[in-house]
Amino acid sequence: MSTGMQTEQNIFLRFIPFGPPVLSTLDLQKRVSLASAQPFAQECIDATPYPESASQWLVSLLDLLAGIANRHENFDHIVITETEYQQLSAVLEDLIHGVGEDENHPLSAAMALVGMLIKVYEDQHFPKLTDLYPELAKDTSIESTDGNTGVVGPISEQIETDFVIVFFSIGCLLWKDGKAEKATSAYDLAIRMNPDYASIYAGRGEAKSELNDFMGAKADIQKALELAKKQEEKDFSIAIETRLQEFDVVAAVVTYLSEPRFAKFSVLRACRIQMGKIHSRADISLRDTQENFIAIAECKLSGETSSTEPLKSFLCATDAPFGIFASSTNRDSWIFYENLRHNRFRQIERSDFEKRVFE
Repeated sequence: MSTGMQTEQNIFLRFIPFGPPVLSTLDLQKRVSLASAQPFAQECIDATPYPESASQWLVSLLDLLAGIANRHENFDHIVITETEYQQLSAVLEDLIHGVGEDENHPLSAAMALVGMLIKVYEDQHFPKLTDLYPELAKDTSIESTDGNTGVVGPISEQIETDFVIVFFSIGCLLWKDGKAEKATSAYDLAIRMNPDYASIYAGRGEAKSELNDFMGAKADIQKALELAKKQEEKDFSIAIETRLQEFDVVAAVVTYLSEPRFAKFSVLRACRIQMGKIHSRADISLRDTQENFIAIAECKLSGETSSTEPLKSFLCATDAPFGIFASSTNRDSWIFYENLRHNRFRQIERSDFEKRVFE
């Protein structure tokens, strides 16, 4: 991009979406539902972090497109500055190189949008072939209004739709990379432009949850549930209802570990953990001042024994001394484990956990 930041040649190979492809077509409602259903099954996420340059590139793209979108109440007449045109041209080169003809790439919609914005600028500032060669004149969806070139009809509607798709896609990618605050900004933009899609609220709810904004997260998830029911997305509605209950459990564990007696430790949400070649996220981790794991907590509604396996895998991968499995908001029902190493665990009482942690 023209920001002076060099883009790695393989940067786009690292933008692999979680779950199904993220919005590679214009069928927004269908693809949004597919894309954001995945945060409700976080154990399936490959949370491999992008290189820092990739994250910076995404944030720069978000800022560039946000600046353009924020200037326009509607897209019947779009104004692109010369500086933005140069930046968009550089972005398009990156996208063509990295995305190519891959319609399933999570940034394919961004390539379409950037290409359209560049065309709008060129139509406004460069002579058209039909002006130079009148014999080539034919019907076009770009027409002149009061001496200025405007974007009309289906094209302006398509640009607005593409903005929503791209902001949502960027939000998903930033969320996957642990940039919850920036992801929230991307989802904010998508919702402001079109507030009618359940999956965008669901995505923003996940990001807010990682920022420990549980009230905001629940409000978004409840809105997602309202829209999903209205649109008769039964499976998605069930997943959202389950996630709402899990948010209550997560909030209860965070509240417990944030009590004054745990003040010397830090509580981290959605902590990345690498297990061999697999990357995943633990719901909550408790760490000391040297960032050593003290305890890892997983919050799942199911009380089945198999549900504790991800937690045990995290304990093995990190050598965290203790684990907490929470399936309700009642801390007396939580299961506390001591990690005996070598894939051996001993169930202990909460009082034993607290005594050992504070020793």
